[in-house]
Amino acid sequence: MDQFSSNPSISIERSVDTSQIPKESHPEDINRIYEVERIVEWIKKNDYKKVCLQFPDYLLPDSSEIATRLQKQLGQVIYIMGDSAYESCCVDYVTAQHVNSDAIVHFGPRCLSNWTDLIPCLCIYDKNPLDAKLFEQSFTEKFGDDSEKVNIILDTPYIHLQNEIEMLLNDNPKVTITNINQNVFDAENTLLYIGKNNRKLLNFQLKYNPVKLYYYDPQEKDVLIKDYEENSLILKRRRYLVEKIKESEVFAIIIATVVIENYMKAIDRIKKLLMLNGKKYYVISVGKPTVAKLANFPEMDMYILICCSMSDIFDSRDFYKPIATPYDIEIALNPKSRNLNFSYDFNSDYLSQELDTNIEKQPDVSLISGNLRYKDNAEENSVDSGEIAIKSEGAIALSDKTAASYFAVRSFKGLEQKLGQTEVELAKEGRKGIPQQYDNELY
Repeated sequence: MDQFSSNPSISIERSVDTSQIPKESHPEDINRIYEVERIVEWIKKNDYKKVCLQFPDYLLPDSSEIATRLQKQLGQVIYIMGDSAYESCCVDYVTAQHVNSDAIVHFGPRCLSNWTDLIPCLCIYDKNPLDAKLFEQSFTEKFGDDSEKVNIILDTPYIHLQNEIEMLLNDNPKVTITNINQNVFDAENTLLYIGKNNRKLLNFQLKYNPVKLYYYDPQEKDVLIKDYEENSLILKRRRYLVEKIKESEVFAIIIATVVIENYMKAIDRIKKLLMLNGKKYYVISVGKPTVAKLANFPEMDMYILICCSMSDIFDSRDFYKPIATPYDIEIALNPKSRNLNFSYDFNSDYLSQELDTNIEKQPDVSLISGNLRYKDNAEENSVDSGEIAIKSEGAIALSDKTAASYFAVRSFKGLEQKLGQTEVELAKEGRKGIPQQYDNELY
C-alpha cells in the first residue's frame, strides 16, 4: 500500500526531539532561567514602553508568569507573542508591529542568520545542564595527547556554562572556547561543537567547512564526543534540483522571511537570473508556507524559498512541487557560480558572486527526462498574449503563457460570481444570533 500512501516505517522510526516538549518551570527558578532582572534593567535603561515577549511553543507555559513579574516591576503592559509568523528562531517583527512595539525580548534558540535592526531585540537563551566531569572525561579520551589545537564552540543553550568550561580546561593551552554567536572560527583547527546534531550544526558545517568537526550533545544517552558525518543526500538532492530548474518554466518566489538581512537583495538577484534565462516568475507571500497554502498555485513548476536556514521545509516531501534554495538557482542559471559552496543561508557567499549577463544559447539535454531543451533569453520569451509565430510551412503556434491562460484551463476557478446576471437590490437585515441558534430559528 506504500504506493498509495506514506511509508509507515518513516513515522515509526522518526526520532522525536524531547527538548521541544512544552514544559513549565518551577516558580523559584523563573528569575534565574529567564534572566528577569536583566530584562527589567534593559527595558528601564532604554525607556521602552511597549515590549513584546516572543516565546517558542515549548516555552509558552512559562510566558504568563514571566509577563506578570515584569509588569509588577515595570508598571507597564507587557505583550506575549506566540505562534510566530515565520520560524520561531527568528525575531517576529511582523507580529510586534501590530501593537507598535518598540522592543522585543526573544526567548529560546536562535539561528545563525543576521537579523535586520528594525526593532531592538534582547535574546534570552535556554539554559541546558551539562555534566562537567563526564565532559572532561570524554574530552581527555578524545584529545588527551594535546597534539592539536581544539576550538570549543558552545551552542546557545550552553553559553551560560562558558566560564565553568573555561575553568575546567584552563590547564590546556591549546584549547580555546567561544560561542556560536561570535562568528569567528578557524576552520583549519579542530572544532568541537557542544550542542545537538541538528540543522543548526549542519548549517555551521556548510558555512565554515572545517577540516575536522566533532560534536558533543549532553542530552544524548551515550554522551560521547562524536565525529560529524556529512549527509551525502543533501548534495544529491542539489543535483536533482539543478536539473529540475533548468527544465522548469514558471517559478514561484516564496517570501518566508522579512527579518533576515539582504532578503530583498536575494529576491532581486533571483528575479534577474530567471529573466536572463527566459523563465517566468511570480513573487508570493503567504506567511509561513504550508502544503495547503502553496497548493493554491498549481501553475508553478517549482518553488524558490527565501527563508531562514533553520527551516525544515527543505526536507519536506509533502509539497506538490519541488522546493529550491537560492543556491540551487545560482548553480543552475549562473555559469559563473559553478564553484559556489552549498549553503541554506543566502547571506553566505551567494550575493557576492559575479552575475553572468551574457548567457549563451546552447542546446542542453535534461538528465531527468532525457529531452532536448533550448534556452531563450528574456526578451525573446516575453511575447504578448495571442502573438502568432510561424514554425514551418502551414503550421502555426499560439504563444500564450500569461497567468490568465493558466487560469482558463483550471478545472476549478472558484465560486461563481455571475457578474451582471443578478438584480441589484438594497441591503436587507440579516439573521441575528450565533450559527448554533439564530433568533429566527425554532428550537
